[in-house]
Amino acid sequence: MSARVLGRPRPGPDEAAVVASPLDLDRARRAGAGEPAAQAWLVMELLPSVRRITRVFLKSSADADDVAQLALLAILRSAASYRGEASLATWGRRIAVRTALKYVRARRQREALIAGDESAADDVPASSPGRPAEALPRHVREYLDELPEAQAEVILLHVALEHTVDEIAEMTEVSRDTVKSRLRLGIEALRKQVRQDIAVGRRRSA
Repeated sequence: MSARVLGRPRPGPDEAAVVASPLDLDRARRAGAGEPAAQAWLVMELLPSVRRITRVFLKSSADADDVAQLALLAILRSAASYRGEASLATWGRRIAVRTALKYVRARRQREALIAGDESAADDVPASSPGRPAEALPRHVREYLDELPEAQAEVILLHVALEHTVDEIAEMTEVSRDTVKSRLRLGIEALRKQVRQDIAVGRRRSA
């Protein structure tokens, strides 16, 4: 999270397939119609990216696996309505992200009710794929915990999962400008936290 997280938001991955191939579209439709072989193919095709997404949002491996199962079920339920307007991978990731966000938010609300405090701790990962976290005075999770929930979410989606601003806007159901604002404010806050820690000589605890 040094240069990559604290610098400018980077663009999302360049997808080779903007729309689905005819074969993928046919398989997804057959999966939506309940064909076992097509359903098994769809699950195996999307399982790696679904797992990666849930592990970014959930610290516990068990919770991440549970949410991955929920996401795969949601994908199978939605397969019949898949129209191929985005690649199969993009479509599956969007469903997985929405499922993970819904789970995390519902869990946080339950924790807040139990604790009698609306500021329940964010359920964010201890680290995220590809982050040079060892260079930071504190663990990545500690910095994200101090951000407003909405800012932490868009940073995870953009930096850890490499979604574009437009994709995040669709997933989180807010405007593109709102996503850009949350990214800017969140990254500025992270940079400020790191600068303050460096200034006071703070070191990561073992």
